Amino acid sequence: MTKPPTRIPVDSRFGVLSLEVTSITARSVVVRAAGHGVFLSTSVGEGGTGSLNGLGFRVVELRAGRAVLDFFPKR
Repeated sequence: MTKPPTRIPVDSRFGVLSLEVTSITARSVVVRAAGHGVFLSTSVGEGGTGSLNGLGFRVVELRAGRAVLDFFPKR
């Protein structure tokens, strides 16, 4: 069974209209963002960090099809 993406609310200052977790595996999580003229996607493993349009995040934990993410501004 495929789960629908998990939508995450994000402040408009990041220029992102939608932020979604689209995939979680035992090794990584895929985060996608879209906005006016912007489409970004990144895959990050546990303990790793990523950045989408000035919004940073760290993958705190991946377990049993779930991910714990910590979001923070990169600017």
